[in-house]
Amino acid sequence: MKKKKIVALLTACMLMTGMFTGCGSSQQAAGSSGAEAGQTQTGDNSLFNEPGQLPIVNEPVTLTVFAPANPDGSWEDNEMVKELEETTGIHLEWQTCAASDNVQEKLSTMFASGDLPDIILTGVGSSNRYDKATEQALGEQGLILPLNDYLDTVSVGYKQALDEIEGLRDYITTPNGNIYSLPNVDGSLHVQYNMKLWINTQWLDNLGLEMPTTTEEFYQVMKAFKEQDANGNGDLNDEIPLSTVTSGAGTQIDGFLMNPFQLTSETNKLYLDNGKVTFAPVQEGYKEGLKYLKQLYSEGLLNPESFTQDKNNQVNINEAGDECVIGAFLAQRPGYACDLTTEPYSDKWQQYQSLAPLTGPSGQCVASWNPYVMFQTGMTFISSSCSNPEAAFRLLDYIETQTYRAILGKEGVNYVMLDDDTTEVGMDGVTKALYKKLDASTANVTLNQVTALVRTPDFLLAEATNPDPYAEDVKPVNGRNVVIYRASLEHEKVRQSRESVMPDLYMSQEDSSEMSLLKTNVMDVQKEYMVQFITGAKDIDAEWDGYISALNNVGLERYLELLQKAYDESSFAK
Repeated sequence: MKKKKIVALLTACMLMTGMFTGCGSSQQAAGSSGAEAGQTQTGDNSLFNEPGQLPIVNEPVTLTVFAPANPDGSWEDNEMVKELEETTGIHLEWQTCAASDNVQEKLSTMFASGDLPDIILTGVGSSNRYDKATEQALGEQGLILPLNDYLDTVSVGYKQALDEIEGLRDYITTPNGNIYSLPNVDGSLHVQYNMKLWINTQWLDNLGLEMPTTTEEFYQVMKAFKEQDANGNGDLNDEIPLSTVTSGAGTQIDGFLMNPFQLTSETNKLYLDNGKVTFAPVQEGYKEGLKYLKQLYSEGLLNPESFTQDKNNQVNINEAGDECVIGAFLAQRPGYACDLTTEPYSDKWQQYQSLAPLTGPSGQCVASWNPYVMFQTGMTFISSSCSNPEAAFRLLDYIETQTYRAILGKEGVNYVMLDDDTTEVGMDGVTKALYKKLDASTANVTLNQVTALVRTPDFLLAEATNPDPYAEDVKPVNGRNVVIYRASLEHEKVRQSRESVMPDLYMSQEDSSEMSLLKTNVMDVQKEYMVQFITGAKDIDAEWDGYISALNNVGLERYLELLQKAYDESSFAK
């Protein structure tokens, strides 16, 4: 084969430069597989039974699998693996990566040597999964197989997911039209709406105040929290009206409180305006939002420590005394200012409820939404050296149909399916529950998320859940799931349009490397100016043009150009 070399990434998920030689072939046509595209074997005299029928094969097949080490023992002794082998007729031989080893480095060595297993599993952990640029490069070099034909002809589990979950097929399709990685789906609602604000409702009651609905009302509530003894302990100076931390889900200061002025997504602050990639922090609405945040800061309503403190510091401050000292905080969940794990459990978290998205001066009320955060790629592949690609695909597809078993464990031991006449309800307190978890250990019983699985929103909603998150028999870490689910429903009512959501995109390694460096520089400058604008170190009006110039000087225009190119080449734009 003609030797090729993949350009190394400058990201944390980089592959070692020059490792990929001697393994690849020229790029395969969209949808083709290791065997002839679309050719499957079914019927009385074939190796395979009809899709969805067991066993998968009519005579023994052995496949090799690479995976991270099983934290509960060996994969050979895993109870579900044993059941899979017995049920499907496919025997699995495991090659594992020790917990102390780097999964991607070990795989890089295997790719370079050409000695590849049939199936490659990285596990769902973000440090193990390949990013989209690397996944695309592996596919274009012929190191992993495109799975389109199998998805379209013999798939049962993944086909249903692709048909029913909006945006999933687009998200996992590379610009050349191929799908190289089977997707993991976590349908949790709360991760789609990270940027929440939690307000102390006991303080509101103490002061006779209503839940604010506008930015002006919120400002007035924060003033009341500061100027009056909101926590009722007799100390007029211990209240912190508003606080946040430097990192964590939903904690950015220019998130929830910026959206009434300018739609600003979490982390990358990007959105699509009629198909144009747009950077929120250079828009006029963002400028107005900064003025609002500066007002909060200059009047002592925003904790100055918000720009330096971490989550632990904020929790410790709020939990130190008998009464809460934080009136409102930004975060995905209440654990960013309250201790939900230390026994005996503190009940301070019960004072906080999520504030519905606020309406700004112009009447804008919108919640930042990212439906694509449900999807993870880069963790489940079939290698180009696979001895039987269809058998490998059918096995992975069958596992996807066994979501209850793979995630929850054994029916009757780790969970029970509920009767139609059950009074148990799901997370929303209304939907009839389908299953209930039991207390039995799942050690070496499930697959520990080593392979991609699809947990739809309906699956997660169907778990029997106590509708009272504060009940005595409900641990705070479990009760909070109900609270953040209900909070997310309020954001869902006013979410941004799907067409305006900027998804994570495939791009070449060359473009990805350049973009990664540009992004770091752009976001560093943006954050530096944002903090100085809010704290008053820089005048927003007088130095706004200088801010825009500083961003352009570190490559903002090129950064957006690369992102626009990736979007235009993606399935989303086609």
